[in-house]
Amino acid sequence: MSSTKRLQAALVAVTAVAGLAVSAAPAQASTCYGNGGAYICEYGVSRTTLADGTAQEYVVGTDNAVWANRARPDGTWKGWVSLGGWVKSRIEATPRQESPHDSISISAIGMDGKVWFRVGRSDGSWGTWQMNCYDRPNGPYCP
Repeated sequence: MSSTKRLQAALVAVTAVAGLAVSAAPAQASTCYGNGGAYICEYGVSRTTLADGTAQEYVVGTDNAVWANRARPDGTWKGWVSLGGWVKSRIEATPRQESPHDSISISAIGMDGKVWFRVGRSDGSWGTWQMNCYDRPNGPYCP
């Protein structure tokens, strides 16, 4: 085989492998920006207002972690804080009224495909991520 034909065959093989690598790569999610942070557009921004009137927003950051932002009384935002985790869904935020110390519960689908939740307290601190009560019925906050 001539050197030109060998070079063409090698080029075809490299192009075919490169084409497979590109087609096998996952599609990148679109990135949105708001209130000074970047997040995955597909999951949007979840908003809620606590019993004391405090507005809060939650997004899935480009690192797939949950990020929270809280409004100050004057309407400006404190800034994004990572709540960690690795999620692949929109965040559901639900104000809690069962306990005077727990003000909100957020939940989302984790990397394992199960629903995980985290409880925010009225002092601004957060509990740890917990698996949903269906999969772990004896967990904290489960009936």
